[in-house]
Amino acid sequence: MDEKPSSWACLLTLLATAQVLLLTYGQQHKRSFTIDYENNCFLKDGEPFQIISGSMHYFRTLPEQWEDRLTTMKTAGLNTLQTYIEWSSHEPENGQYDFEGQEDIVKFIKIAERLGFLVILRPGPFIDAERDMGGFPYWLLSEDNTVRLRSSDQRYLKYVDRYFSKLLPLLKPLLYSNGGPVLMLQVENEYGSYHECDFVYTAHLKDLMRRHLGPDVLLYTTDGNGDRYLKCGKNDGAYTTVDFGPGSDVVASFAAQRRHQDRGPLMNSEFYSGWLDNWGDKHWEGNASAVAETLREMLTMNASVNIYVFHGGSSFGCTAGANLDKGVYSPNPTSYDYDAPMNEAGDPTEMFEALRQVISEFVPEPPLEPVPSPKAKMALGPFTMRRV
Repeated sequence: MDEKPSSWACLLTLLATAQVLLLTYGQQHKRSFTIDYENNCFLKDGEPFQIISGSMHYFRTLPEQWEDRLTTMKTAGLNTLQTYIEWSSHEPENGQYDFEGQEDIVKFIKIAERLGFLVILRPGPFIDAERDMGGFPYWLLSEDNTVRLRSSDQRYLKYVDRYFSKLLPLLKPLLYSNGGPVLMLQVENEYGSYHECDFVYTAHLKDLMRRHLGPDVLLYTTDGNGDRYLKCGKNDGAYTTVDFGPGSDVVASFAAQRRHQDRGPLMNSEFYSGWLDNWGDKHWEGNASAVAETLREMLTMNASVNIYVFHGGSSFGCTAGANLDKGVYSPNPTSYDYDAPMNEAGDPTEMFEALRQVISEFVPEPPLEPVPSPKAKMALGPFTMRRV
């Protein structure tokens, strides 16, 4: 009779001990991606981490090509993928949502994860990206063209709130802290280049994203490498980063970041590998050596970098955007080749090899996988066109 209580007590003690050990193990091995402000670096699971990322947009490449393009990108040594998320793709008509097929952002992220990528997302709501209306759906202005976009105008924000209430819950399970690959998300897009400078608006976006994704989600902003951009682009509670290309002074560019973000990792979150084309202009041709040397300089400074774009793809249909500069209207073509490390067809270029070499110097282990051969192309014979 006396042995049963003793046996039960022993069993309960063992169960309690096991529970404590499991909780301790879970706490010690909890996934996290944070900023170490004292040592000026990102921390992934408590260890310093340097982001070496490349941009590719799921809406500019067919779903059947996603894995092929991402596989090639991975052989360059990238550890992270960055993509915009386009509002007009996911809500093409007022209140009608699409997250399937070409617009299956969750599937795209999961393919990237399976191939070994971490992920950075740029959900806007404005994305620019040389897209029609900067990625805004046309219907935002169809009923009332006096609505002030990218501002705290409630006629605009009510639609932003509704769209994010559909999009962000899909992304929450994919956050790194929840077991997924998503490290951080961008608030708006280069807002410092816009004339509004509406801090009520950007604070609303930040709060909205935290409400749906959790209070600890890592948010950031991207703006040009000058005080006039960073002044209105920064957002309290979001980490300030800069963007610039190979023609910029790297030290001066990061000094600008430091004037507005005095501690934390240096980061060029949009390092231009090439540039956009305009109708009627010659295709942009960059300098692979200059891009590679600038990348080397940034990585030597322990800066994190996202290469924009690594693969451009195509703006299908009538989705390409345009620029208006000093009264000159310059539309963008369907091609978003960008003279990127991977061309519009997804093949590696001379720049791909140059950047791969630089990255291998900073990430020697494990050895990079072989680069896939260019895909076979279909040859089209001559044809004539008739003006109608």
